[in-house]
Amino acid sequence: EIDTSKLTNWDKVPDSFKAVGQINGKQYFVPFDWGFTSILYNTDHVASVDSWDALFDAAYDDHISMWDDGPGAVTVSSYINGWDETAITDDQLAQAKQDWIDQAPLNKMYWASEYGDLVPAFQSGEVWLAYAWQGAYATLLAEGMPVAYANPTEGRNSWVGVYGIRADSPNYELALQFLDGKLGAETGNNVVTNFYYGSANGEVMAGITDETLKEAFGIDDPAILESTNFTPNLTAAQRDAWTAMWAEVKASQ
Repeated sequence: EIDTSKLTNWDKVPDSFKAVGQINGKQYFVPFDWGFTSILYNTDHVASVDSWDALFDAAYDDHISMWDDGPGAVTVSSYINGWDETAITDDQLAQAKQDWIDQAPLNKMYWASEYGDLVPAFQSGEVWLAYAWQGAYATLLAEGMPVAYANPTEGRNSWVGVYGIRADSPNYELALQFLDGKLGAETGNNVVTNFYYGSANGEVMAGITDETLKEAFGIDDPAILESTNFTPNLTAAQRDAWTAMWAEVKASQ
């Protein structure tokens, strides 16, 4: 368990992020960085996006890009169909598989690298609409490209990266110092400006002045995280099943 009384930056972490690292009401993990997942689109070709089902819209045939990830695909399917992502049934997984098989002909590519695959595909004009993280949005926005980042009616997705300390660690006090440094202003500002990730330090986020970064993180919309779906913890069995499903989707092409 984390002794948060020894973290001088702990009071700068929003309660919603603290809760991500709790188990049975106790703090076992310290949130560090976070980010959005939503639909990035080129406004010269796509007027607007208000649902995750845009990834299945034949109007954008051969200009759509989905992340190459089974759990990500199941998450999208759960949003569109209103399923409980933590309790996907075999029938729901089979439906998701068929839906993504049917979507495959519309897909220009499955991207694996945000900056190696996705950003260049937008720059070249090959891709108009994609499952994307806010880093790609910020990068293209800073270049002056005509892009927007959707706020789907089902909500955006968000992930939170956390750190924990092994129960048998011989360096518990040192680990606490490391974690406190991770939550510090200098580290947080580097995470935001160098990697376009959000910091768990609320003061760092509130202090962003760069207009591109403010737009990428929705700084002027303080309620945006309230309508965001945070990725739940998955069991190993769930992750394996969803990854296997995705392999079958790709093998069907």
